[in-house]
Amino acid sequence: MELPVPPEEVLAASKRHRQGFSLQRSEFPEAIAVWDEKRFKKVKDIFMAGPFYAVKGRLAEILSQFDLGEGGLIPFTIYKADLETPYPGEFFLLNFGCHKETVLPEQSRNVVKRGISVKTGQELWKVNGWSKEGDVVVSPAVLEGPDLWFDPAIYNKVFMSDLLVKALSEIGLKDVFHLEECRIIAGDA
Repeated sequence: MELPVPPEEVLAASKRHRQGFSLQRSEFPEAIAVWDEKRFKKVKDIFMAGPFYAVKGRLAEILSQFDLGEGGLIPFTIYKADLETPYPGEFFLLNFGCHKETVLPEQSRNVVKRGISVKTGQELWKVNGWSKEGDVVVSPAVLEGPDLWFDPAIYNKVFMSDLLVKALSEIGLKDVFHLEECRIIAGDA
């Protein structure tokens, strides 16, 4: 079986999405289709729509109540296999859209340097894994601005405000994101 290679624009949008950049509506899929309804009924409140994150149900309700920065929730349609009948329910693409420089890598445990960005000259870091809560140290900047963000210096991690985490915990969805607690300290501590 041969699958067509996605157009370069789709690959670029997918990469920016995973890095937490806000995308234009035209960079997301217009709709998707469900070919196996039995399997789709098992999908949790966050799932992949191609290379993009999509949400539904309680998670969508909670996220809609918080500041998601330049991004937000974008309604989109999921069709049944006939490609004409909309699948029941409300579905949203999760459009990220906030970067905050909050992580203090030198004061964190299990955070290692990956290199330096050729484009920006910024040091890039990777969290090797949390051995215990508070391994990653953040500045008080986490207390301001959007409730969901990416730190441009940290590879492949999404950060959330304490209020958003509490809301997710109250409805039993904290584990969906595999969240770990960060420790807040002043930048010069």
